[in-house]
Amino acid sequence: MSPVLFSVDDLLQVAKAFPATPRVLAEIGRLLRDPRSDLAEVATHLKHDSALAARILRIANSAAFAQSEPVASVEAAVTLIGMQEIHRLVGAVAVDQFSTGSFPLYVFTGQRLRENSLLVALLMEELAGPAQEDPRSAYTIGLFRSLGKLAFEKLAAGAPDRPAPFDLKGPADLVTWEKNTFGLTGNEATAAILREWHFPHEIPKAIAEHFHAAGRNHPLTHLLNLAACMADKLDYGLPGESGYWLETDEVYHKSGVDPRNSKRYIDRAFVAFDRLNLTLS
Repeated sequence: MSPVLFSVDDLLQVAKAFPATPRVLAEIGRLLRDPRSDLAEVATHLKHDSALAARILRIANSAAFAQSEPVASVEAAVTLIGMQEIHRLVGAVAVDQFSTGSFPLYVFTGQRLRENSLLVALLMEELAGPAQEDPRSAYTIGLFRSLGKLAFEKLAAGAPDRPAPFDLKGPADLVTWEKNTFGLTGNEATAAILREWHFPHEIPKAIAEHFHAAGRNHPLTHLLNLAACMADKLDYGLPGESGYWLETDEVYHKSGVDPRNSKRYIDRAFVAFDRLNLTLS
């Protein structure tokens, strides 16, 4: 059967139907980088997405924050939760929204995507410190690195001839299968979507490059390769990706991470992972 090829325009058209939460996250990230911004501006952006605003209100009124009086407004919720934690929670809610369905082309469940995305994001956040990178950007990169896979699933679902799923035991590796099936890789698709949504350039760049980090100079590229490798070794990986993780001296050196401290970063990421899951439940 001939390859199913789609244009970038097709891809971006599909992405328009995605929830608005990632775009809200991009705006919150921009506000957090601006020392002149305040909580009222964050609340205004949250209210652009009514479903997101309602979810944040539910979280603020949950046992995780244990308030004696109900939190009645988005403004009060943002004040209670705080700007830094709001960024983390909005990102986690976005991943929840994207992982409700199944991924038959990639042969994993929505739950597996959610766990991988959150853990890689939290590992990126932990590793950002020693790498001297912005932890919010690092977290965002980890969250959305697999967004292109979701877009491909949506494109394939609407195709006259649905492509065959990726075969782990087949002759083609994941990247080759994606190119033969869609005309570009999942990472390239993610990068195109995030550029369209006006995320800072270092975020799509790191995602586009992280499967082939050798020889690259962008620290976040190496940081993402390393974080995804850690998640994979902890049995939270995605099918077909293991062969792209390097864990070489170059990756550690260019990411600025000391391998002797890896366990400490992993342990802290798991604490945050458990806490975030409890908050969202």
